[in-house]
Amino acid sequence: MNILIVKPSSLGDIVHTFPAVHLVRCRYPDATIVWVVNEAYVDLVGLSPDVDEVIPFHRKDWVHPARWGEVLDFVRELRERKFDIVIDFQGLLRSACIALVTGAPRRIGFRAAREFASLLYTEKILLPANVFHAVDKNLFLVRSALEIGDNVGDDSVFPPQHDAVKQAERLLRANELTGGSAIMAIAPAARWPSKAYASDFFARVISFVADKEPGVRCWLVGTEDEIPVGDKVIQSCADCCPVNLMGAVNLPTLIELLRRSDVLLTNDTGPMHLAAALHVPVIALFGPTDPALTGPYGKGHLVFHGSCSHWPCFEKKCPVMQQTCITEVSEEEVAKSVLNSLGRHS
Repeated sequence: MNILIVKPSSLGDIVHTFPAVHLVRCRYPDATIVWVVNEAYVDLVGLSPDVDEVIPFHRKDWVHPARWGEVLDFVRELRERKFDIVIDFQGLLRSACIALVTGAPRRIGFRAAREFASLLYTEKILLPANVFHAVDKNLFLVRSALEIGDNVGDDSVFPPQHDAVKQAERLLRANELTGGSAIMAIAPAARWPSKAYASDFFARVISFVADKEPGVRCWLVGTEDEIPVGDKVIQSCADCCPVNLMGAVNLPTLIELLRRSDVLLTNDTGPMHLAAALHVPVIALFGPTDPALTGPYGKGHLVFHGSCSHWPCFEKKCPVMQQTCITEVSEEEVAKSVLNSLGRHS
């Protein structure tokens, strides 16, 4: 049995798919499970013990005519693998096309997939109205299509990787992030401007926490492009200046650093989902999006957002130019929640 998983992006969406892929493995323990994913996330998918092989999807490179020959090679490889089942968790036209070109007899996806993608599936799963979160949607898709009972577990983990563990421990020691009462990770950046809380908001929360928990150690999570955001947070901090590790680690090392943290304070962004999957308490700051759909999954997490007549608008720029879904949130209340999470964890 050869099974192909199609979920090229993004970081949070991929993490939301791991529990469903674990169910596929439980249903077909001897199958070869292959995952097509954007090249930036190959290392992340490779951490899953349920995935046998990862095929990179070079979407950005393949828009150039000089690289179109590689697209033909990609299609040829998919057809030669003779997949029995393809599951498209992405639900877009390009992901449905990937499923189609495999020639697999079973191509499974959501009936409500966007861009008419469902026209290319052989099996279209209709989601019930009471299934909201992305993780639950993916689980329902797999349970329905593959007839998996509720008695099969849907938990998934990232097994520790030796090299990543060593690198994480080295970074913690080198940046004096050990030896304190607790470790607090902070993800202050976001891909959408409307999702990003102000740098001084994060700085005030950090200062409040440090005042009440003097031994706390803090570090910043993010990509290389987000380093300036981290620098602004550090400049605004009066006490307990966090260590800026943005862009300094790969995904496996990031996972190990989060695993060793006691809480994550974060915007609605990818590291939030990694921490939740690792069962690290998350204090999530939401703006225009709905945490019922894509919030931190599982127990022990807390979400903050303000009120707005347009909420949730899912807009990258605030449609009313006031951003009350963010500005109404109290730094002190957020800080108290961080302290409560640190207390429960200890």
